[in-house]
Amino acid sequence: MKEIASSVNRKEKYDTGILLAAAGMHISAAAVGFIMSRGAVLGNLLPFGISFIAGCSLTYTPAAATGVFLGYFIPAIGSGGFKYIAAAFAVVAVKLLLGGLKRLSSNPIFLSAMAFLASFLTSAVTLSGLNFNFLSVLCESLFSAMGAFFVCRCFNSFKNAAAGLRADELASLSVLIGMALTGINGFTFNGISLGHILGIAVILTAAKYGGILSGSVSGITVSFAMCLSGVSGEIAVVYAFTGLIAGVFSSFGKYVQTAVPLVFSLAGSVMSGSPVLIAQTVIEAALGSALFLAVPRRAGIRLGKLFSAYPRLSAPDGVKRSLSMRLDIAAGALCDVSDTVEQVAAELSKINSPDFGSVITAVEQDACAGCKLRLHCWESKRDDTLKAVLEMTNAVKSGERSPENAAPEEFKGRCLRVARVANAAYKRYSDYASRIAAENRIDEVRGVVSDQFDGISAMLSELSRELEKDDRFDNSAAEKAAAALKNLDIRVEECSSKTDKYGRMTIEMRVKKDPSLIINKLQVMKMVSVVCERDFDIPSVSENGGEIFIVLNEHAALRVDVGVEQKCASDSAMCGDAYKYFFDGRGHFIMILSDGMGTGGRAAVDGAMASGLMCRLIKAGFGYDCSLRILNSSMLFKSTDESLATVDIASIDLFTGRVELYKAGAAPTLVRRSGRTGKAESTSLPAGILREVSFDKAVVRCKENDIVVLMSDGAVSEGTEWIKDEIEGFEGGTAEQLSERICEGAKRRRTDGHEDDITVMTAVIKRAV
Repeated sequence: MKEIASSVNRKEKYDTGILLAAAGMHISAAAVGFIMSRGAVLGNLLPFGISFIAGCSLTYTPAAATGVFLGYFIPAIGSGGFKYIAAAFAVVAVKLLLGGLKRLSSNPIFLSAMAFLASFLTSAVTLSGLNFNFLSVLCESLFSAMGAFFVCRCFNSFKNAAAGLRADELASLSVLIGMALTGINGFTFNGISLGHILGIAVILTAAKYGGILSGSVSGITVSFAMCLSGVSGEIAVVYAFTGLIAGVFSSFGKYVQTAVPLVFSLAGSVMSGSPVLIAQTVIEAALGSALFLAVPRRAGIRLGKLFSAYPRLSAPDGVKRSLSMRLDIAAGALCDVSDTVEQVAAELSKINSPDFGSVITAVEQDACAGCKLRLHCWESKRDDTLKAVLEMTNAVKSGERSPENAAPEEFKGRCLRVARVANAAYKRYSDYASRIAAENRIDEVRGVVSDQFDGISAMLSELSRELEKDDRFDNSAAEKAAAALKNLDIRVEECSSKTDKYGRMTIEMRVKKDPSLIINKLQVMKMVSVVCERDFDIPSVSENGGEIFIVLNEHAALRVDVGVEQKCASDSAMCGDAYKYFFDGRGHFIMILSDGMGTGGRAAVDGAMASGLMCRLIKAGFGYDCSLRILNSSMLFKSTDESLATVDIASIDLFTGRVELYKAGAAPTLVRRSGRTGKAESTSLPAGILREVSFDKAVVRCKENDIVVLMSDGAVSEGTEWIKDEIEGFEGGTAEQLSERICEGAKRRRTDGHEDDITVMTAVIKRAV
């Protein structure tokens, strides 16, 4: 019974809160109506009360009408307000009659026309025969229509303004505020205008929370409103420049912003030459700045929501598809370039490749030109002469410096220029061998470059597939996230929410840096999780220049405890094994282990290059196969000496427990599942040996407390059975402890007398907190 009573009491309290909030909104509408009805422009025109009744939503029309009627009933300019009351009655009557036509009653064009006709016709009737001035009535009616348009746009924008206002909506709000200020300008004390003070405060608030855009728009509209109220031009322009410059300095904090209106008000008023006006203008600027500074932080956050610009959201599907097509075209073009290079090279090799026949011809020309026995040797004894020259070139090929020793005795007996023939054979064959070596090297380089083109083509194709199929942008979630952060006084300038092919959401936001900005990561996580109805991890926050980037990834069910232990061969300072591990931002924990050929510095360079390049490519979003191709061509191209490295990768899906293994020449990987340990081996070659390289792949399903162990070949020199026993018997420790035990055991067990680097990477899968 107590629970029911408590529930009823909570419900009544909740309903009372709603009623109080609604009452507050209606009272506010009446107050704004009263103020706007007293806004005099061009001396004796009061059009904005009619504008407010016509443009406000039907829900607030009764309250707005009450305020407007009261404002017109109490004359603001000495003459009666009968014609305005008549026009207001006409507008209310038409709105109530058309209340069932929602599209028409919320159309700003229709409401503007209604306000124009109501103002013009009532003025024409009530002033007929008296002081009717057509131009004055037309001007007043146009002001009424213009005001009704912006009021209607303003009310329509409030319905969906949680994330911020678009530029046109922000302009409508600024015009509404400007019209309200014309009604407040009449409240003065010793020449100090309350409207001017509030105008400065409004401009500074808009500039702080909306930046240059909001500050500039607010400054221009307030400036125009002041001109309509009779403020001199040099003073009115102060408000426009104050909005622009305060927006520029918004990133420097509130206190720097407050100096802007003081400086401009002093400069503008000095131009007037009136000491009284100078004092009044500076005092108004100072009071407006003080009011801006005095607003409490919580109240400032609420006010700031009105001036926050709508964040830029992710690109629509049409643009995404266009980008995907362009990437596909670029990928195809690069692939064609690779094929064309291969074809042209094959054709040119037929034309320009070195010919051994040219060596024989050159030897004859160099050594036998002018010899009396030339015809005898190269015609009658041609076969024997060719045999002799071939013997000498074979000697050159074998590295002999005196090839004439290899000539047959018969040739030595009849040739008058044996030494000259030998020298020619040495020179021409050496040139021929150099050209052959150069051609071979060019072929190797050409093959590597062609592989690079193919690899880049594959990377572009993969990016296209990722862009087109994998990531789906959710602008609704992005808008909700941006709106949620407004409650923490964080103004999001750009927001993207995307769901990858696994259904996991990532939200990325860009925020302008501000000295007063406070980012509580825990609060950001909670707010975004609530509005998007997903569990997110603590966001990562990074700065770049004058901008702050906030990235939230969906919370995974699993986490990884990783531990790495290394021992260098012969206690060297450099290890030939290199490793990397990282979270890819898509729910995968990735470990990379590479073993360079041999030990020492050369192996360390190869291992570090392999692991580092693979890490960067995978982080950039490229696939494993594509990344291996790029690595392989880079290893082939980086040195004329033999250069190779194994690649061992484990990718752990933290949402499902799926583990993908990729191995290129790597040592076995051991995986413990449900207490039993299995082995994944590789028969593929390391990177850097042949142009064609590929991964051996395996997939296993893991869950909480399962273990994945990557090792270099130095750890498995004595087999893997003892390592299996270590893993199966491991309970309750950390991944680092298991890595240390395996590494120490491998070093103790090695009995072949050789030294090798030992690296053990262990990942223990645990349930996420």
